[in-house]
Amino acid sequence: MNTILKTVTRILTTAAAGLAMAASAAYSQIGVGAGLAAAGDNIQQAGGALADLIKKDSITAGDVSGTIGGYFTVRGRLPVAKILAITGDANYIYFQKEEMVLTDLAVNPDSTAQATFEVGTSLIPLNLGVQLSFPSTVIIPYAGAQLSYTFVNRTYAFVRGSDQLNSVTISNASAGENEFGVALNAGVDIALGKVTIDIGARYNLANLLTQDDGENGMRYLQVGAAILFGSRSVDDE
Repeated sequence: MNTILKTVTRILTTAAAGLAMAASAAYSQIGVGAGLAAAGDNIQQAGGALADLIKKDSITAGDVSGTIGGYFTVRGRLPVAKILAITGDANYIYFQKEEMVLTDLAVNPDSTAQATFEVGTSLIPLNLGVQLSFPSTVIIPYAGAQLSYTFVNRTYAFVRGSDQLNSVTISNASAGENEFGVALNAGVDIALGKVTIDIGARYNLANLLTQDDGENGMRYLQVGAAILFGSRSVDDE
């Protein structure tokens, strides 16, 4: 856990420093935000990762498509025209632990062993893209698209079940394959001079560009708000 926190801190600090440099431009914004994230059906599945850790044959996982997590974000925006801006952000997203069932079909031909694990998932997506805004003054709708690179980390803990599926190394192991995908976002800005309140949602297709044959899509929704400081338009004085 300490290693994870150090990694998260380092990534967010680096992202914040980069966005702060961008904010030194004549027209730019930088800020922070938070909100909720709703998991798709592949966010917390044990998938092949737990199978690799425990060296067993098959895994079944319950439906966790309704799982709710939370996120924190550091973001920046660099206007390049009246209605067009370059956007970038770094996020930390955590989905609370869910129980997953692993089934081992190789104990013997006549029986199966089964165990339940708690699987927690944290994501660190880095996003870069563009945003189009409706030409308005105070209430400003927008839509955008970004490329995303997501660091994926899953942790496992044995809860109950067959002893042959219990290993002390599992509770101390983490797994996850980093993904490359896209994100689509929309929302509304409330422009209050040099301060902007950004209320919006983003639909993430985290593994769209790295999805293997037979692999489920890693999709999730973020809904939240951020406060941004600086000029949101090249027309600002």
